[in-house]
Amino acid sequence: MNLVSPGKDTARLTSGVPGLLDVPWLAAERLLRHIYWSWPTLRRWRKRRERRRRPALQACAREDLRECLRAIGVIEGALVLLHTRITGVHFHGGGSFLEANGWSASEILLSEVMDLLGPAGTLAMPTNAKYQTDALEERHSGCEIAVYDPARTPCAVGLINDFFWRSKGVRRSLFPFNMLAACGPLADELLRDNLNERKPSPHGVDSGYYRICRHNGLVVSVGVPLRECLTLAHVVEEVRADWPIRDFFTERRYQVVQGGIAREWTVRVLREEYEKFCHCRKKMGRDLVAEGVIHEGSVGTVRVDWARAAEIYEFFWRKTMERPYPYYGLWMMRKPWRKAG
Repeated sequence: MNLVSPGKDTARLTSGVPGLLDVPWLAAERLLRHIYWSWPTLRRWRKRRERRRRPALQACAREDLRECLRAIGVIEGALVLLHTRITGVHFHGGGSFLEANGWSASEILLSEVMDLLGPAGTLAMPTNAKYQTDALEERHSGCEIAVYDPARTPCAVGLINDFFWRSKGVRRSLFPFNMLAACGPLADELLRDNLNERKPSPHGVDSGYYRICRHNGLVVSVGVPLRECLTLAHVVEEVRADWPIRDFFTERRYQVVQGGIAREWTVRVLREEYEKFCHCRKKMGRDLVAEGVIHEGSVGTVRVDWARAAEIYEFFWRKTMERPYPYYGLWMMRKPWRKAG
């Protein structure tokens, strides 16, 4: 798949400037994000509330799930990036509910996806570590070095993701941030050389996420809206050579264990100020659905969304020709945000 070149000077295709109807929504989201990240007590209250809240029940027949996945493109030989939220999801068949909570639900979904892909297909899933979410709550001092062992570090983005990377034949990336796990014929290509001396970034030109875009993989979410877990949204901002935000990245050191030996690496990651205060996720999600990039649907009451990776990439490439979409309110940053020139 030929994507727009990272260094290519492309004509401006579309405006990233919000319309008048977007302004109230953007202002509300910016204000709420600023309040949320400025008050630790509010974040702790929200976490306690989420722990107590029971997830809404989602249920469908296993046969219907299989047919839905096949219809959206999970077929023999495909490349699929899968996002899930399996808690509260039940699959039923044969007149009675299967044991579908926890590990069993994960096994059911993975077995259906892997069976549809066949030996010629490739499945990839994010397997982010817990220290990533901790970094948003408590900024690294610069001397703290997280330790990542691809063979041992637990995954913190869902039970099914943790189950997947521990499965036989699955490889996990060495890159210590927004790790990707994959199995199938394209797994080696997706994970090759994404940790190197060039100080790479999680979704940049050396990443599996960018390579999924180049192969125009199918992005699927089950049990969760895709607009809420779209990791590929960060690819263009890390690939573009002309990204306009100064100090957009910060360097972070990690200890990565390989073959039982720990080695220190330096990588580039998004500076937390931009993700906390300026990244307007709600606006971005509305745009992706409105422009037909993300397709939303369900089977039974189970949420199933999908999109094509190359279309996601091209969407963000177009949107970022005018401004650093979807980062709004950059004038509130402590330093001038635009690069010189």
